[in-house]
Amino acid sequence: MRLERVGTQDSSMVEVQPSMLLLAGYTGRDQAAVAAHVAELAKHGIAPPPRIPAAYAASATRMTMASQIWVGGQQTSGEAEFVLVRFAGHWLVGVGSDHTDRGLESQSIAKAKQSCDKPVSTAFWDLEDVRGHWDEITLTAWVGPADGEVVYQMGQLADLMTPEAIRAELATRVPGADDAAIFSGTLPVIGGEFNYGSSFRAELTDPVLGRSLQCGYQVRVLPELD
Repeated sequence: MRLERVGTQDSSMVEVQPSMLLLAGYTGRDQAAVAAHVAELAKHGIAPPPRIPAAYAASATRMTMASQIWVGGQQTSGEAEFVLVRFAGHWLVGVGSDHTDRGLESQSIAKAKQSCDKPVSTAFWDLEDVRGHWDEITLTAWVGPADGEVVYQMGQLADLMTPEAIRAELATRVPGADDAAIFSGTLPVIGGEFNYGSSFRAELTDPVLGRSLQCGYQVRVLPELD
């Protein structure tokens, strides 16, 4: 995948080739918030994983910068997350969506995640450039239709485990975890109800350096053929 590596002094186009996607879950630093997210999912018949934080694997081919994705059912929704990839020994951070099939999730969370593409931003920051003010960065998601979108998730990265903590957790479970693209896990949904909208947009905003990253896409449902 070709992306723009954005530094504080310059930017360049680089090629990253993650071995797989590792999708973290239940990664809130505040365990009360994690419990609320577990309860939010339980209302939809989704049992908590046997281990928290959770981790799921998906094919690297699921990561996309496309402006639309195709899904297999009406009940799918995005999850705003920060995304880590490694280039030339350095970690880069972008924003993405762990789009998930909620209809399938009650049967298998892993399969629900593996069944959907994972849109990401076209640009990524050098992690070192934001490490000193990491907790001040905000993560926001909107769901729509595009002409009537509403705020769906909102919080600071202080609400989630740090990149180092997530990487350390995954390294205990997955050989070669540092060769994967890592999705961070998400924030609770405002109001606690999934919104199966036709568009989704996620944004990382850095108030210290005055910049942002965005990922946005349309959701298309594949037809059921006779």
